[in-house]
Amino acid sequence: MADKKITALTAVSDADIGADDLLHIVDSPGGTPVNKKMTIAQLFQNVPNAIAVDDILVSTTATTLGGNFVDDLDLANAGGNISKALSNGTYTGQLKVIYASSAGNTVTVTIANAASTDFNQIIFNAIGETAVLIWNGSKWFILATTGSTVS
Repeated sequence: MADKKITALTAVSDADIGADDLLHIVDSPGGTPVNKKMTIAQLFQNVPNAIAVDDILVSTTATTLGGNFVDDLDLANAGGNISKALSNGTYTGQLKVIYASSAGNTVTVTIANAASTDFNQIIFNAIGETAVLIWNGSKWFILATTGSTVS
């Protein structure tokens, strides 16, 4: 195996990834590079930089909120008050962030398979209103809101 290029190795499946799996690291590539190993657990316990999200969908129409991580509700350009549906999550532990980046209209998000019918809608009508949800494999749970109304 020492003669294989990294690009020629078989990819690990999502189901087989574990905290004790090893990653190949080239330490100090700008100086004297040294090959080292690191576990996946070490990587996520020691992220040495800010984490950015590039899975943001800007939304101005009445559509279903889907599998992306973040939904940016552009209320100023929504063309009036609209209703959206949050569909089921894709995987257990999936987080969903929804926020209003502008003011002007009202967006009502109806949550499919909400943990309770007492809170299956979130209403956004002002800039900065937010909601954070988690999918437990069968239901959405609202973890936090700021300014938005839950009903």
